[in-house]
Amino acid sequence: MSRWWRVVGGVLMNMALGTLYGWSVFVAPLEARFGWKRAETSMVFTIAVTVFALSFVLAGRIQDKYGPMPCSLIGGVLVSVGFFLCAYTTSLTYLYVCFGVIGGLGNGFGYATPIPVMAKWFPDKRGLAIGLAVGAYGAGSAIFGPLAQLKLIPAYGLAATFQILGAIFLVMTMVGAVLPALFLSGIAVAAIVVVLSRRAGESRPAALAAALAGAACAMSQFGINPRIARLRVEIGGPVDA
Repeated sequence: MSRWWRVVGGVLMNMALGTLYGWSVFVAPLEARFGWKRAETSMVFTIAVTVFALSFVLAGRIQDKYGPMPCSLIGGVLVSVGFFLCAYTTSLTYLYVCFGVIGGLGNGFGYATPIPVMAKWFPDKRGLAIGLAVGAYGAGSAIFGPLAQLKLIPAYGLAATFQILGAIFLVMTMVGAVLPALFLSGIAVAAIVVVLSRRAGESRPAALAAALAGAACAMSQFGINPRIARLRVEIGGPVDA
């Protein structure tokens, strides 16, 4: 798999996370519906940014210890669930928890992933890769903010908009976390090994063992390849293969 697919994953992840800064488009509809004051609705964003900053430190430690996959999965799920649950808002406290705490945690865990991954995969083009990932974070609010304000809220209402965005972000973040590629690569290799082993006359247990080994080898490439990329840079070889 080309390393540039990691940039695509980082862009998708950060675009979804960046909608945190598009909070302002939901303020007026919420105030009109519930009669809340601006200071009360502004506190939602304040809580989200604070939790984002605090959880970012913890997520960074987890990313260093367990790798980017757990952090990106946790972040993507939390951001998506936070948006989806906002559809059922009936009180400020509920909104503080869903968007502020859950959404803030999702941003902290999710944003801790793309930058280290870009730095590891692109030792020769680190600035470009990281710039694309960070730029996508700002693009998220620039794209989904107007989409929600001009299209989704007028057409479907505030609650449905939160649900639609939550579903969109779940797809974007899971793809960004490379979850489908990780498991599908292993499944594909396992299936091929089983077919070939059975045709060669091996017993079912032997075929299953070979399939598991093949799947493990296929999925392990996601952890080995960044080191290979750095080695190729050090010896002056190509890294885009």
